[in-house]
Amino acid sequence: MEEKTIAIVEDDTNQRQHYAEALRNCGYQVFEYSERATALEAFQQALPDLAILDIMLGEDVGGGFEICRYLKDKDSQFPIIFLTSRGDELDKIYGLQLGAWDYQTKPVSLEFLITRIKSLFQIKDNTSSKKHTANIKMIGDISIDEASMTIQWKNSPINLTPTEFDILHAILKTPEGVSIEDLINATRQGVVEDNTINTHILHIRKKFKKVDAEFKCIKTRYGFGYGWLC
Repeated sequence: MEEKTIAIVEDDTNQRQHYAEALRNCGYQVFEYSERATALEAFQQALPDLAILDIMLGEDVGGGFEICRYLKDKDSQFPIIFLTSRGDELDKIYGLQLGAWDYQTKPVSLEFLITRIKSLFQIKDNTSSKKHTANIKMIGDISIDEASMTIQWKNSPINLTPTEFDILHAILKTPEGVSIEDLINATRQGVVEDNTINTHILHIRKKFKKVDAEFKCIKTRYGFGYGWLC
């Protein structure tokens, strides 16, 4: 299998080298950047398979967010993990709204970080290997392609992250209602807070409303979870 490439953008030299060494020991090719400018210059030439971003890059307080925005503009499906000391709920919501696949607050164990990365690549590889055997299902006005992890609503594509796709797919499989616990399991992300699921649902709803302002199919089952009613 081709060696995966990972870019780490982190201004703390010791932390950056610590992560990079661990990932190289796992067989990944790692590129290190300490600031936004050098990272963007490299990304203009070629994109890695994954970017791990800190948010604060020295005096560049929101540098990681800007890098994320740039990468998503180049490739809407590009996978990004935020790894940062900024644990404020608003920062986390904003990072996910930008399209990050994951948002982890330091300190994070290397074992956990590596597991998250392996999970991401496994999902991407499984998607790529199945893309020629797509099985599109129609549920009312929504079409879902499990192989390519793509969604269309009334013939308009909905650009979901892999985690958002997994959550919506779980809801569509059990439209009468899926518990928060089952949605957490659907994300395949290990320890996930209830509020994180709620944040993902918020983003999914917003993405549908971008193409259909009247979209109201994802229903809240108070004290339980979410369902699909259209």
